[in-house]
Amino acid sequence: MRRLNILALGIMLAIGMLASCSRKDKTPEKPVESSAPADAAGMLDLVPEDPGVAGWARQGEVRFFDEDGLFELINGAAESYFVYGFRQVAAVEYGNPAHSSPILLELYRMEDTRNAFGIYRSELQPDADFRSIGAEGYIGETGLNFWAGPYYAKLVVYEDSEELRREMEKFALRLAERIGVSGDLPPEVALFPEKDLVPHSIRFLPADVLGQTYLREAFEARYRSGGGETRVVVLSPGGEAAAREALDKYRIFTATGGEVIREVSSPGDGGFVGKDAYYGPMAALQSGGRIAIALGGTSADAALRQAAACLAEK
Repeated sequence: MRRLNILALGIMLAIGMLASCSRKDKTPEKPVESSAPADAAGMLDLVPEDPGVAGWARQGEVRFFDEDGLFELINGAAESYFVYGFRQVAAVEYGNPAHSSPILLELYRMEDTRNAFGIYRSELQPDADFRSIGAEGYIGETGLNFWAGPYYAKLVVYEDSEELRREMEKFALRLAERIGVSGDLPPEVALFPEKDLVPHSIRFLPADVLGQTYLREAFEARYRSGGGETRVVVLSPGGEAAAREALDKYRIFTATGGEVIREVSSPGDGGFVGKDAYYGPMAALQSGGRIAIALGGTSADAALRQAAACLAEK
């Protein structure tokens, strides 16, 4: 019996030692920082120690995160950034002795201008207070977002203060100057006529447009007229044949859950009108390598007119 007790004690001690070693070896997880990001030097120039706003200075080091570290920086929101061609983010804090809150900056480098516009508009708040910063920006109680070129900037303070909002705006203007690229919207925005267009409703959809894997890289906008709202999607699948194939697939999809009411031979190369299972009235048209799909509104004919108007724009 004594021998068994000694044996049991030995096993318990061994287990304890292994557990102790395991605890010593296990260190808290930290955000994965890019060890040598290819464009770190370029981004570093955009977040200098002196941001050009009186009294403010960079505190600590600039942290760079790539795809591996983005989950740690912004948690579950990372997936949406990957969809928009995320490349890298620089995270930095600026302080001013005259203010109790620092300004926290996250500067995202996306794949290109379209994707920077896309991620910015995807996070746009419906009650946004817009500012002429970069290509477009808006300010809230404790935050300011804007985009310019391939960059998307997000500034945050800890206090709801008019004075801090003014400082954020000055800070953002200086940052936009350093980025120094054209403030133009993507050229595809011109595809949408201004009549009845809901302001700031145009967005870029990189993938799975309308839930369809074969519809990619589209721009969409919302229109309000006659008491109804219409969602219009415009995309170029890659040539006339590819556009025809995509339209045929969408016709089958519409008929499966809703109804194809009739075919139309014009405008453009024609298409069809029908009833969508979710939006109701709808129309889909092709013109060369471009497709326009209008969903919702007061009638299928109204949707057809709206789709045709978008195809008419060059």
